Amino acid sequence: MKILFVEPPKDYWFVMGEYLAPPYGILQLAAYLEKQNEQIEINVIDCNAEGLDWQQLERRIESFNPDIVASSALATCNTYVTLRTLEIAKKLNPEVLTVVGGQHFTVLAQESLET
Repeated sequence: MKILFVEPPKDYWFVMGEYLAPPYGILQLAAYLEKQNEQIEINVIDCNAEGLDWQQLERRIESFNPDIVASSALATCNTYVTLRTLEIAKKLNPEVLTVVGGQHFTVLAQESLET
């Protein structure tokens, strides 16, 4: 099984300006899964740290060909880039399982599922 964790591209986060904090949540999950099961191939893409745009991200998702793509929205202002990431993954492989987390999706779980 191949799991891809993605921190989507963000040009600007209105709360912190140009500073974009590392994606600690997905990094912790990736590290935990890697330690618990060596049979799982895990990859983390931090678009902000790597300077990736949407086209580059799409190529990276396609080349890894994951079974699961996970992303997170720390705040509501990040939901659209998170959803765009998962839409790209589904476009490339309609069978891929997409997982989302973070404060917005946790608090508004039902509304998020209906979107």
